[in-house]
Amino acid sequence: MKLPNTPDRSWQGIRENVLVNNSIEWVQQDEVPPIPPELDAHTDVLPGVRVHHRSWASTDDIAVWEPGNTNIYFVTRYELVKQLLENKDDIPQGAIAILLLAGGAVVVKLLWDIIQNLTDGDSGVASSSPGSTTQRPPSPENRQYNVFISHAWDYNDEYERVVDFLNDFDELDWQNHSVPLDDPLDTVNDAHLRSQLRDQIRTTAVVLVLAGMYSAHREWIQNEIELANEFDKPIVGIRPHGSEQTPNVVEDAAVEMVGWRQKSIVGAIVEHTK
Repeated sequence: MKLPNTPDRSWQGIRENVLVNNSIEWVQQDEVPPIPPELDAHTDVLPGVRVHHRSWASTDDIAVWEPGNTNIYFVTRYELVKQLLENKDDIPQGAIAILLLAGGAVVVKLLWDIIQNLTDGDSGVASSSPGSTTQRPPSPENRQYNVFISHAWDYNDEYERVVDFLNDFDELDWQNHSVPLDDPLDTVNDAHLRSQLRDQIRTTAVVLVLAGMYSAHREWIQNEIELANEFDKPIVGIRPHGSEQTPNVVEDAAVEMVGWRQKSIVGAIVEHTK
């Protein structure tokens, strides 16, 4: 399980992203200072998993998970820790057995799935207004959703993660109108590239923009935003991981900004597809 390489991360920035975007953050331990003293000592919760039991300031704040035998932290809302403690008997015994025997990446992947399931089962999902929540579980209609996902090859991990989210949502029948890694656009110059992007975006229903890649690929993303506007296609922005700020250009262009949650992304696609 490849982890993002994000240098110079701060606990304050990570905390803000978790609370504002309702996200789950994974952090390599050498990317951040030692765990703040405000957080309690370790308490065993699951085999192979340890968790800091106290939040940053209160039970409305964050908690830090530390999978055994790894150098990775998971940072989540404290509410998810509470849910796990109250419902850990519901975790499949097969997952517990694997956690008992496995280490490293396997523990990270299983813990990620457990936390993601808890997050997806939570009633509040990130809405277009930071800090607010709405009761909007996605209910895909019996139709095909045509989606363009903005990306660049050096952001392929994030692109693939979005694709996996959509593929794994059984009720969603969707078609990917993006440029696949194994079949890139054969372009001669910028004008030719824009022309081919126009053909792809013209036939899509909604455009997803990975806001984290904007600073490195400003011209590329700006072209896609302009083409989406030209064809009156709604733009859904996906906020960056970690403490990175969401570019104002993406915020202004998007009909909705969402965090890295499957139901939030699917829900926005369903809501904004004409």
